[in-house]
Amino acid sequence: MDRLNTDCNPGWRAQRQPSLPTVTLNGIHWPPWIVLALALLLAACSRDAASPEAQIRALVAQAQVAAEARDAPALRALIAADYADAQGNDHKAIENLIRLHLLRNQTIHLFIRIGAIAFPQPDRATVRVAAAMAGRPVASVGELAGMNADLYRFDLELVQRDGEWHVQRATWEPARLDDFW
Repeated sequence: MDRLNTDCNPGWRAQRQPSLPTVTLNGIHWPPWIVLALALLLAACSRDAASPEAQIRALVAQAQVAAEARDAPALRALIAADYADAQGNDHKAIENLIRLHLLRNQTIHLFIRIGAIAFPQPDRATVRVAAAMAGRPVASVGELAGMNADLYRFDLELVQRDGEWHVQRATWEPARLDDFW
């Protein structure tokens, strides 16, 4: 069987790939890893003279566009080499999960809000991000209340190396609509 036909056979995929938590929305599997991938983009730092907080905030819009464009190399580049999280994921595991979920989802629509940004040290930051994943574009918080979307809240620990921010650790949990106001 050629690769194209094999990839289109869901029964074959289920046998070959480990079971990962997903939520099905309008026939699309939305894993929390897609939002994590978006959060990784938030860690990048622009090269302009803006403050570190402004650099992180400025990338929110760029991150949304890149995630929706399914730009895996840009997402993977934002993971720190020493990334580790409480779920046991390391740098390579997160890269693989990003790749897998981008392949599974042909369209990605995200709505994000940045909560708190703190800088405990000049080269370290913490960022809270609320992210909604939907099967169609979301223009406002008000639209979230009337639609079926997966909501997550991420707490990211960022490290700045060679002038660029990278995600070193992340935790996530389901979010509420209140997290988006």
